[in-house]
Amino acid sequence: MKKLLVLCLFPLLSLAQAPIPAEVMFGNNRANLLLILNRPIDAKGRFHFFNVTVGAVDYNNTPSETEIVLNNSVTYALGNNFHVAAGAQWHFKLGFVPTIGLQYLKARPDFLLVVFPTFNMLPNKNLETVGILEIKPALGKNTRLYTRLQAMYNQDMTLESHARSAYSLRAGISVKQFTVGLGSNLDYYGPMKFDKTNHGLFVQVRL
Repeated sequence: MKKLLVLCLFPLLSLAQAPIPAEVMFGNNRANLLLILNRPIDAKGRFHFFNVTVGAVDYNNTPSETEIVLNNSVTYALGNNFHVAAGAQWHFKLGFVPTIGLQYLKARPDFLLVVFPTFNMLPNKNLETVGILEIKPALGKNTRLYTRLQAMYNQDMTLESHARSAYSLRAGISVKQFTVGLGSNLDYYGPMKFDKTNHGLFVQVRL
């Protein structure tokens, strides 16, 4: 788990200074990692670097059960919260995957919505969509309710079959930059939708 955290955090922290939500869920079957970064990279704020990193590892550190996917894109603002995107994914099994896509992103202190369909060009042609919805109403001066629904669906267009899908739920309490609560992950793999479910406690810190 330590190696997984270092591998994920290093490229993101090297961009520095913008707050980065980093989350680990300790579930009944394995630990899950999530990091999300959206940072402007030009003076006018039209170009952004956007990253979603997900990882998982079982408690025996079994190599075949260790997963990591880094989704990196440079986005350009079109207006009305829409962006075009181009980048690359590093996948623990597929390796380097070039991507192009369209992103809708709307963010406020109490709300976040991201819808990000991408076309993945290698090794097969895949259509992948990631959606994130966070609702975070204030409960007090430094306290918020934290809820998140996150979904990902990947369809292999070459094989015309389900490649991967994942759904996660979070509910907790945020105090300043820290959040703790309950979470569930539902993960499905391959055409037969082999599933790995995980339920437990999560901790999030905005670095």
